Amino acid sequence: MDVVWFAEIKWDYLRTRKQQLIRRRPAHLPVLFLEPYVRGRENQYQIRDMDGTRVVTVPFIKSIPSGPARAALDIPLARHIVDASARTRVRAHLRHAGIDPARSVFIISNVFAINVALGFAPTRLVYDCNDAHADFPGLPRWTRTLQEKTLRCADRVIVSGKRLREDAARVRGNDHDIHVVGNGVDHAAFRRALDLRDKSPRARPRIGYLGAIAPWFDFELVSAAAAARPQWEFVLVGPVLGAAAAEVSRLSRLPNVKVEPAVAHDDVPRVLAGFDVGLIPFRLNALTAGVNPNKLYEYLAAGVPVVSTPFSPDVAADVDAVALAPDAAGFVAACERYLTRSDDARAHMQARASETAAAHDWSRIAGEFWAYACG
Repeated sequence: MDVVWFAEIKWDYLRTRKQQLIRRRPAHLPVLFLEPYVRGRENQYQIRDMDGTRVVTVPFIKSIPSGPARAALDIPLARHIVDASARTRVRAHLRHAGIDPARSVFIISNVFAINVALGFAPTRLVYDCNDAHADFPGLPRWTRTLQEKTLRCADRVIVSGKRLREDAARVRGNDHDIHVVGNGVDHAAFRRALDLRDKSPRARPRIGYLGAIAPWFDFELVSAAAAARPQWEFVLVGPVLGAAAAEVSRLSRLPNVKVEPAVAHDDVPRVLAGFDVGLIPFRLNALTAGVNPNKLYEYLAAGVPVVSTPFSPDVAADVDAVALAPDAAGFVAACERYLTRSDDARAHMQARASETAAAHDWSRIAGEFWAYACG
């Protein structure tokens, strides 16, 4: 049996849920990863091997451009033409790779590819829904139509969180063939942060955030917290998505806020070793309500206590390691509680955090995912 994955990201874009699951697939499941065309990135239209996975670029409707091209895609006929071209390319790639759709499982995480995938007759169609895809800012109205079509047409739906399960059940009319497989962490790799941590006292506490800095980030909250505690250093590490650039620029003007570029995945434990507290300051909206954030488990595996807004039912308070606060005052108070803990209390927190993170190790999650998707 082959697996054909219709992805919404490039294989070499960060290391997300898809790459973590595929890297841990059973040995008898070869994967063809169909990545989208992305303007300004390397697009290779011949199948190549990437980390033991076959990868090829297909020009799906994915990155919605601005200007005339965006207006053209609002016309159904234009979208049909793009889909027809992508379907022809996919058919050629399947033939070249010796893949018979009738003996394959198609997995979709790119809702813009649903009409392409439906041009074949796979053994099973699985939707891996790890975000409220239609609620991303800037996407056209017809994105929701494609997401709901994907939910209805999939034989099985895998969701990463509780809110996404509710949304899927509402569209499908029941919760049959919907399975929750959460997100996680490479626990052993991130535990290295404890050994990398500098045990000497810091001149200034380091309050950190690591991940994409995007419109769903609550800039006002972090700005107010930074202004309230000028003796702390606030560090934001990660790629800045275009729509958030102006907000990031304003925030970085504060003397105790530092914005650093994204680092390679293997370097993340080193960065987390420098955090005294990890932040997840997300706005509360329809998009974030469906998020089960990897960074929560990464912080915990690294022994970093977490302060988060209550944006998702998958982020629960823990008396030892996770605090929820709705505003800047709550963030500051929670951070102060963590910063003033005794050495014994800090050691207890790290043990509790490690236990929580270990339960979300990618190896366990991948085993559950593949058993349901292909079993």
